Amino acid sequence: MPVTATSAVVQSKLPAYYWQLESATDAAGKPIAAMTTGIERKLRLSFAEQSLNISGGCNRQFGGYSYQNGVLKVQPLASTLMACDKSLMDLDAQVGHLIKGDLRATASDDAQAPVLQLTTQDGSVLKFQGEATPETLYGSKGEIKFLEVAAKTAKCSHPLIPGYQCLQVRERRYDDAGLQLPTQDTWHPLYQSIQGYEHQDGVRTVLRVKQYEWKNPPADASSEVYVLDLVVEQDASGKRK
Repeated sequence: MPVTATSAVVQSKLPAYYWQLESATDAAGKPIAAMTTGIERKLRLSFAEQSLNISGGCNRQFGGYSYQNGVLKVQPLASTLMACDKSLMDLDAQVGHLIKGDLRATASDDAQAPVLQLTTQDGSVLKFQGEATPETLYGSKGEIKFLEVAAKTAKCSHPLIPGYQCLQVRERRYDDAGLQLPTQDTWHPLYQSIQGYEHQDGVRTVLRVKQYEWKNPPADASSEVYVLDLVVEQDASGKRK
């Protein structure tokens, strides 16, 4: 049996990980059919500043939460309003039915792969596998930046990979009203990848990324890490502006 973390540790773990649905059973221990799609689509809970976000179904669901003495209190969830196929709509409905009100919450005391278990009001048991957030993984708070990625990569001098093709990027800036400011940065190679971003040859892209300073990187890795947050623009013409 895994060791269960104390309530104080669980409270600190909730925002430190993304929680991906691993299993869902009813009070009799039988799998909940509507939640099977959530396991396949990697239904995910994320906690931040007393707000809970649920993604992986048809719609994103979100609302406030609090945690105290082993009880996760989930306030009524709001939702986006897209329409999808029946299995996804059924998943959304089941999530809204189960993840509400007071839920008993425990977590295994495992820093690498913790498991969060929620027992719902009707006795159903939901288990989620934890994946460290970038803030937890890299030991720093991400800084938002906007990077314009040129349509074409270019050969660059990589210390470990001969003939490596680098993304060509420059930083973009916007004022408080969201209007683009004149570009002052020059195009330069980015020697590492942007996590979550897959470059398409011939497509110029503007990305909102989070830049992290990796506190203890491996010897062959950069101390700067970029994680995709949002695709802002895409231009298939391939022209640099």
